[in-house]
Formats: sequence, structure tokens, C-alpha cells
Amino acid sequence: MNKKQLIQVMASDIGISQAQVKIQIDQILLQIHKALTEGEKVYVPQFGTFELRYHLAKNGRNPQTGEVIEIAGFNQPSFKAAPALKKAINEN
Repeated sequence: MNKKQLIQVMASDIGISQAQVKIQIDQILLQIHKALTEGEKVYVPQFGTFELRYHLAKNGRNPQTGEVIEIAGFNQPSFKAAPALKKAINEN
């Protein structure tokens, strides 16, 4: 399911316009984005947690020259599903 399909399904289920649903979804995604940018975790009960995971700097190798290079550390957004979501998925 992509974002457009999600908007259509939600609008149909809730009984409001797709434009209204799009505004709400965009706002939710914006707030998650802002929180992660500021280093915060976003916990949604019964769904899961969005957070940043830091990957340490490491040495790598250029495959063409064999030269050792340093790969800088970086933050990676991640999602950890809540037990309730895992259980609901595995029941179906």
C-alpha cells in the first residue's frame, strides 16, 4: 500500500474527504520527522517506536584500488514494532 492508497482507504473508512486525510497524514509524518531530527524517540502505543540508531565509524576498502578508507559514523532511522502489532500480524 502506498500513501495515496492509504489516504483513499482512510477517507472511505472514516467518512471524510481525501484532502482532509492527506493533511492529517502529512502532519503526522512531519511531526515524526521533526522528532527524529531533534534526536527524540516517537512511541505510538500498540504500534511501535521510531528512533535513531547511531552506526559507529568504521574502516572500509575501495574495491577498485584496495585503499583503506574511513566510513564516517551516521544516524539511521529505525522502527521497532510493539508486541501488540507483532501479535496482530502473526494471528492473521
